[in-house]
Amino acid sequence: MSARQAPARATRRMCVAVLLASSATPPAFAQEAPAQSTSAAVELPTIAVEGSASPSNLDVPNSVGSLVGLTPRETPATVNIVTQKDMQEKGLRTVVETLNSVPGVTSGNLPGEPAVISMRGFSRAATGYAIDGVRAVDPLIVARDYDTFSFERIEILKGPASVIQGTGALAGAVNLVTKQPRLQETSAEGLISYGSFNSLRTGIDVNAPIGPEAAVRSTLSYGQSDGYIDDTNSRKVGLTTSGAYAPTDRLSFSGSVNYFHDEFKTPYQGIPLIPRSVARDPTNLVSAPNGLVVDRSIRDQNYNVINGLMESDTVWLRGGAEYKLTGSWTLKNELSFFKADRIWANSEDFTFNAMSGLLDRTTTKITHDHQFWSERATAAHDGMIGGFRNRFSAGVEYIDTALQSDRRFGTTGAVDPFNPSRGYFPADTAANFATRQDFDSALKTFAVFAENAINLTPDWLVLASIRHESMKLDRRIDDLNTGAMSRFDKTFEDLSWRIGTVYNVTPGTALFAQYNEAAIPVATLLLSNTANGRFELSTGRSVEGGIKASFWSDRVVATASVYQIEQDNILTRDPINPALTVQGGSQRSRGIELDVSVALTEQWKAGGNASFIDAEFTELRSASRDLRGNRPVNVPAEAFMIWTSYRFAQIPLTIGASIQRVGSFYTDTANTIEVSGRTLLDAWLAYDIAGGTLRLRGRNLTNAFYADWSGYSSTQVYLGAPRSFDVSYNIKF
Repeated sequence: MSARQAPARATRRMCVAVLLASSATPPAFAQEAPAQSTSAAVELPTIAVEGSASPSNLDVPNSVGSLVGLTPRETPATVNIVTQKDMQEKGLRTVVETLNSVPGVTSGNLPGEPAVISMRGFSRAATGYAIDGVRAVDPLIVARDYDTFSFERIEILKGPASVIQGTGALAGAVNLVTKQPRLQETSAEGLISYGSFNSLRTGIDVNAPIGPEAAVRSTLSYGQSDGYIDDTNSRKVGLTTSGAYAPTDRLSFSGSVNYFHDEFKTPYQGIPLIPRSVARDPTNLVSAPNGLVVDRSIRDQNYNVINGLMESDTVWLRGGAEYKLTGSWTLKNELSFFKADRIWANSEDFTFNAMSGLLDRTTTKITHDHQFWSERATAAHDGMIGGFRNRFSAGVEYIDTALQSDRRFGTTGAVDPFNPSRGYFPADTAANFATRQDFDSALKTFAVFAENAINLTPDWLVLASIRHESMKLDRRIDDLNTGAMSRFDKTFEDLSWRIGTVYNVTPGTALFAQYNEAAIPVATLLLSNTANGRFELSTGRSVEGGIKASFWSDRVVATASVYQIEQDNILTRDPINPALTVQGGSQRSRGIELDVSVALTEQWKAGGNASFIDAEFTELRSASRDLRGNRPVNVPAEAFMIWTSYRFAQIPLTIGASIQRVGSFYTDTANTIEVSGRTLLDAWLAYDIAGGTLRLRGRNLTNAFYADWSGYSSTQVYLGAPRSFDVSYNIKF
């Protein structure tokens, strides 16, 4: 940061602090107004309008977009909420499928980083991640591709979210909300689904009141599949249980236990690029130097070792208490605990060797013993100041994180691309692994935060948020091959803030704008090596404006936004000495997002969304070239989806179809390997029978041959599923 920029930044921060302080009037001077409760026992309102386009998704409180319970319509940012009803109707079986349905977001199942996200031009660790509002430091190592049956909704905040999710949420944030208990209501829901690749999904959801003041809700899901690549069987289990107890009108308690398990036998690690002269059925799926192509004839081949493994067990525990101190002041406290055990033992990278005609393979073994506990206390005010509604929240948060990780990197036998003899994972010895290290990491995070939203008029809202975060990292690395041990520690400091406004130009139409500053580590903190540990946080800033509207008697719901996000101090090579890695790189993304749903008649609905992203490195150098102007990896320049459904009046039958187009992306920062875009056609039938809904869905009906992600090696891509079908039955009691 230049000397000229420093005073300007300090002035902006002071202005935010003054606005917050001036709005935080003590309760004795505020008129009491009903406070909005966000207790787990409260069912968020759903507005059901016959023939409407479901505008309720703009009008429910959520924890991803603000600290004071603003609805998406009130938030000066783009907030997308995908409900359980949306997931069922659109056939969104997993978190990855759900994220890919949201404009400006793409997600993939890179085995080492399941459910990895690219949002608004920023990939991998730039998106915050939480379950039931409990955030995780270093979200990249926490995310998994859960079954959606366990969740009430998935909330996505676009753009820098560090004031909500803390350091690391530069591109946005995702919050997975499990199904919460409802007081005084007995209900149950069941799911069974079967489809191509011997894929099975089952689930049961039960809500049981315990007297008028308490309730418990539990969900159990199980899924398995043979996979669409040879020998890639998988299994998933999800169990969530949450309870709520409200002994008085002022006091309530909530708690939850969530368990998730997934395991993949010889997980799919992608298809390697091979020379066109060698390929038996070469395609134009990629554009690459040296005549490298994707060979359709090996699309089903698995090059992983026979006993490859990816497995995870995760437990989230949460307990909360909420007390209404007065009619306008509420105190909250949340205590959470997270524990995860993960293991990867695979051959992950395959590179064609022109001399031997074989694929050279690497081996990787990584384990995670990962846990953290967090404590968050907040005081919230929802009342009147000088005749204006004012919502204020302030609090503190402490997160204590520990990670022990064994890391092994080596090589194993090469294989024939067309007839691989895959072999077994080697023993953990120095002869088999050139790198054998054990990592021990401890990260203590302390944050203070505040947010204020004041209605200067009934139609004009102004919002300001600020968060200061301190993170102390202690790292120890033991090298088993050399016997060497290294240690380092570092403290990172960050001040993030935003200011925004929303103005209702009509009762259903709001204009919004915001400015935001955030920060992100240059590498995963818990896994950073000694070299990366010396670098400071990378900083980012964003400006966004847009419109949110519902009109034509709520039969049309539309949102549109335009934004720019910039990130400074990313890692690059020293222009004078390219052998050195330094901070000083930068990247920028500019984009437009559109999302529209229309109820043309009571029976006929349609909708669509689109995103256009101009993402580029504005300062970046490799050891051999200048990369300025290049697009980041796994970022499509454009994507859109259109859908329609029609429900017959005479019979309880709904038919629908959707088309999704995603543009091309690059697998390397040099932009030498480009993967072609994809167009996918889905169609479905839904028939109400015996108190439930029977759905038949066809996916990728044109059997498009496509890739949807690239991994650590730029010469491997991950193929998407071919044409498939599934039938499901949902019933509610």
